[in-house]
Amino acid sequence: MKTYQGVVVMDAPRNVVWDFVQDPDAIGRCMPDVIEYEVLDERHLHAKVRVGVGPIRAVFDMNAKIELLPEPYKACLDAQGGGMGSGFHLLSTMHIAQEQDHVSLNWVAEVSVSGPLATLGGRLLDNQVKKITEQVFENIRQGIAAQLAE
Repeated sequence: MKTYQGVVVMDAPRNVVWDFVQDPDAIGRCMPDVIEYEVLDERHLHAKVRVGVGPIRAVFDMNAKIELLPEPYKACLDAQGGGMGSGFHLLSTMHIAQEQDHVSLNWVAEVSVSGPLATLGGRLLDNQVKKITEQVFENIRQGIAAQLAE
């Protein structure tokens, strides 16, 4: 299991960011390489995502759950899926903090990969997983910016 973390700074009200990260439809739109997704209820979604690392390419079925944590403006995204004998599990905690002149989305993600994708190992897999994880949170920033521009 690898841990990644980051901060996304946004020029948006905290309640707008909070509403966005707890909306499975919004999160579905933010997943990189999504072929299709379906919101199952107010906290769950199912998606098909295209995954590729080195020579291995696959379409994964993914289920994700958004859980609101007791601490204010804190949520957890739990996504897992697999395909072609490989699997992944992403568990990410997000905390939205109001700074003096902006809002920051602080995130920590623990990601594990199994099967043929995991056997690639090393830097290739780590770099790709890191890139995909960071892209989710950058897509959230862009999605919120686009929503505010409407």
